[in-house]
Amino acid sequence: MGEARFEVVLTERAWSDLDEIDTYWTERGEAWRGQKYFDDLHTAALRDLGDTANACRGRTARDCDFAGVQELLVFGTYRILYQIDSALARVEILHFWHAHRGPPRFD
Repeated sequence: MGEARFEVVLTERAWSDLDEIDTYWTERGEAWRGQKYFDDLHTAALRDLGDTANACRGRTARDCDFAGVQELLVFGTYRILYQIDSALARVEILHFWHAHRGPPRFD
């Protein structure tokens, strides 16, 4: 029997976050690092949050005013913020956020 899977969808904001991470490192002369973070964060979101059991194990984002947001910490410093819609078997990625930037903004 196959394992349960969620569809993982990135919001426009989440795609923008990945682009900003890439740009940040490119502007510092480390384009390879920016591309690696872009690829690795995207892959982690699809792989880890597509698995129903992993997605449901994420913790509630404590410093977020947006109701129902969960987070997964990856690479020790990046937070993937997401919401689960169990009825649609879907995870919506809201943000990729570096923990040192303080609380995530949803503007």
